[in-house]
Amino acid sequence: MIFVNLAGKSQIQNVFNMKIAFIFLWLTVFSLNSVLGQDKSILIAKDSTSVGKPVKKSASHPYRRWGDGGAGLGLDYGGLIGVKASFYPIKYMAVFGAVGWEIIGIGWNVGILGRIIPADGKHGTRPYLKVMYGVNGATQVKGKNGYDEMFYGLTVGAGLELRFGKIKKNGINIDLNVPFRSPEFFDMVSRIKNDPQIDLKNDPWPVTISVGYMVEF
Repeated sequence: MIFVNLAGKSQIQNVFNMKIAFIFLWLTVFSLNSVLGQDKSILIAKDSTSVGKPVKKSASHPYRRWGDGGAGLGLDYGGLIGVKASFYPIKYMAVFGAVGWEIIGIGWNVGILGRIIPADGKHGTRPYLKVMYGVNGATQVKGKNGYDEMFYGLTVGAGLELRFGKIKKNGINIDLNVPFRSPEFFDMVSRIKNDPQIDLKNDPWPVTISVGYMVEF
């Protein structure tokens, strides 16, 4: 609203402007209603001609993948062996979680990956990069207390999704991981090495491998 000191002229002008605005608004609503009514009749006509004809997936209408689930070996599956489930917010990305058996208990990992090639039911080979957090190291000394422990940290890596069949739904995931292990993990390894009663024959691997079988949905 506009307030002006020249009451007579301003009030007449405002009333006139309000009438023009009201007429314009009425015409706009009427026009939109007419257009929407025509569109609705066209849509009904189109729908009536396509009843009973399911839409086939094609290059222009690829399959929508919502996620996957499966089991495997390695850090991507929570430990030595475990299960993993993923959700695809978009076809180029997945958010995942895993729970598995580590050498001394239950381990877990959660993370996110980004694909170079989309998960759309058309591509059978899809490389990706990922980052996850969770168990990435564990120590165990049988017959001696004080050395059994799991350690948590960040792990980065790269992987490959291999999907088979006509709609590329089932297949294998292969991952190469680089765990960034905590200082506590290396302190524990040093303690084990310095214990004269323990013969440690090898150091922890700086790179690990995961393999699993996955089913998409």
